[in-house]
Amino acid sequence: MKKRLFTLVAVASLAFLALVACSNPNVDTAKVRAAFDSIDAGQKVQLDQALSAIDAGKYNEALQPLRTVAFGAKLDPKQRKIIEETIAKVRAKIAKGQ
Repeated sequence: MKKRLFTLVAVASLAFLALVACSNPNVDTAKVRAAFDSIDAGQKVQLDQALSAIDAGKYNEALQPLRTVAFGAKLDPKQRKIIEETIAKVRAKIAKGQ
């Protein structure tokens, strides 16, 4: 029962993020960089790698480092929201074949 509820909440959250991401499909990498000034060095490397790939238009290469930051770092609610929106926008770009 708990597993189904968790899955339902996760799917609903991803659907919401997809809608938010589709409203403005461009990824503001400067905003993301500014929000993550205080993360540890290992996570910072992953984030920089992902944002460099986004800037270069290599969205497939950006997804895994973004996930690493999202699930490996202790994030405050604002950072969590920004990273989830960024992942949703990157997924939208991948789905469009960009």
